[in-house]
Amino acid sequence: MAAIIETQGLRKVYSRRRGDDVVAVEGLDLTLGRAGTVHGFLGPNGSGKTTTIRCLLGLIRPSSGVAQVFGENSTESFHKVSGRVGAIVENPKMFPHFSARKNLSLLAKMAGIPKSEIDRVLEIVQLADRDKDSFESYSLGMKQRLAIAGALLKNPDLLILDEPANGLDPAGIAEMRILIRDIASQGKAILVSSHQLAEIEQVCDEVTIIDRGRLIKTGTLDYIRGFAGADNVIVQIADRDKAREVILNAGFEARPRPEPNELLVDVDVDQSSEITRHLAEAGMYLSGLRAEQATLEQAFLNLTGNAPPPPGPPAAGTAAPSVDQGALADGVVPTAPPPPAPPSPGAPS
Repeated sequence: MAAIIETQGLRKVYSRRRGDDVVAVEGLDLTLGRAGTVHGFLGPNGSGKTTTIRCLLGLIRPSSGVAQVFGENSTESFHKVSGRVGAIVENPKMFPHFSARKNLSLLAKMAGIPKSEIDRVLEIVQLADRDKDSFESYSLGMKQRLAIAGALLKNPDLLILDEPANGLDPAGIAEMRILIRDIASQGKAILVSSHQLAEIEQVCDEVTIIDRGRLIKTGTLDYIRGFAGADNVIVQIADRDKAREVILNAGFEARPRPEPNELLVDVDVDQSSEITRHLAEAGMYLSGLRAEQATLEQAFLNLTGNAPPPPGPPAAGTAAPSVDQGALADGVVPTAPPPPAPPSPGAPS
C-alpha cells in the first residue's frame, strides 16, 4: 500500500536575477502520514517547509526528485488524487463581504460538491450559528476555522495545514488544537506545518524535523523527545550561588534557571540523591527537587543546532553572531549572518 505522502530526493532551487541560486529543499526523503494521525512538520523559518508542501500539492515543480501523494506524482498526476486532499497554505482567501455560508457555497459549486456538505463542515468547525455573518466580521480564529471548513467540503482523506494557528490568541490556539484532534479522530491523516512547538507537542502523534531543506529526524513524538538531551533535575534552594559552587565542585554541571532560587542540574533522576548528599555535607538543604520533563522544544533546538549555550560571561572582545530567522524567506539561507543594524531613534529596546 502506497504511503500517503512520500518524497524521494526532492530538491527545489530558486534562481534569482543577480545570479546566485537559492536551494530551498535539498535531497529530501520522506515517508509519512497514517490515517487517524496528526503529523507535525517542523523546521526553523527558512528550512523549506512551505516549499515542500507546495511541491506535494503540485503548486510548484521540483528541480529534481519526486513528490508523491497517495502514490501519484504531484507534478504529473496530482489531479488524480486532488479530491482526496484538502489544504490551507498561507492565509485563507475568502470574499470579505460575503457570509460564511455564501463563501462555502461558491467553493462547493466550483468543485461540484452538494450543498448539503456545507451544513456538515460548519458543524465540524463550530460555525453553524455564525454562518450568516460576513467573513470580514470574523475573528482571525474564526477565519482560520472557516478556511478549514472549505478544505473539508470534499471530505478529504488527507488535510494539509500550513501554520494554522499563526497569529491566533491563546483561546484561538486551543480551539484549533481541539478541532485538529477531532478531525483526526474521524480517520483523517493531517499534516501540520508549524513553528509553535509547545502546541505541536499537544496535538501531534508523529513529528518530522527538517533544517536547511534536509531531513533531520522523523518519528513518533516520544522518539523525537528522546533527543532533548540528558535527564535533568531542578533543585530549589535558598542560596543558589553557593549551592551551584558545591555541585560544580562535586563534578556535576549546574545552571541557574530563570526562576529565583532554582538550579538546573545535569544528572539522571536516579542520581539525585548524590546532589542531596553533597549539599547536606556542605550544610545546605533543599526546599524542593523535581525531574525536568524532556520537551519537544529542547529536542528541536538540539537537533537543529540552535540550542542556546549555557549561561556565562562572554569572552572579552567577542560577540555572538546572530541571524534574524524570522526575516528569512522560506528556503533562503544566508552564507553569513548580516551585521547588526543600529537602533532607530525612539525604537523600543
